[in-house]
Amino acid sequence: MIPLVMFSLICTVSCSKERETSSCLLDGASDGDVNAVRLRLAEERERRLLLENDVQLLTLRYAQLQRLFDQAMSPVGFAAKLSTHTTIQNGEVLKLDKVDMNEGNCYNPALGVFRAPVKGMYVFSITAMTREGVPVHMVLKNGDKELTRLFAGDIASGRMVGAVSVPAILSKNDNIFIEAIKMHAGFFGFQFTSFSGVLIQRMTE
Repeated sequence: MIPLVMFSLICTVSCSKERETSSCLLDGASDGDVNAVRLRLAEERERRLLLENDVQLLTLRYAQLQRLFDQAMSPVGFAAKLSTHTTIQNGEVLKLDKVDMNEGNCYNPALGVFRAPVKGMYVFSITAMTREGVPVHMVLKNGDKELTRLFAGDIASGRMVGAVSVPAILSKNDNIFIEAIKMHAGFFGFQFTSFSGVLIQRMTE
């Protein structure tokens, strides 16, 4: 809105100034002064065109800044749960299929991967319930880098619950996921196993 107002003011002042200049120069001018008047008017028109171009560039820059501001203010976070009992082998990624929240659309349930949309400080939380007789050994990873590990016991006649939260500074497009280690991991479904994360502070690249 501001650039358009600036544009209108500049055009109004420029046109008024051009008419004023033309009137002043032509008053009492001899035939020999006509070329000089025309040259001055041409210079004024060129100046006005340059100002109009500047306003167009400012308008474009304003729109770009507005988009960056909107992106900076948009929330990023997800919460996903496991709906069915699942056992994954060493090196496999846990895919939590019931997504309750996905602000920014950065968690992919088909892959089990959260991709950071911006550089910043994030916090991730995991809660895992074991299946009977099948322990949970898993690691939260950022690509090849381990962020934290989680273990829940292997009592044959019952279920155990493990939970962990960890902060992490991520770069844009870092991939965060849960991976099984130590043979295999058995997860109890019915939404007792969950994975969530949220961006708490954006950082400049």
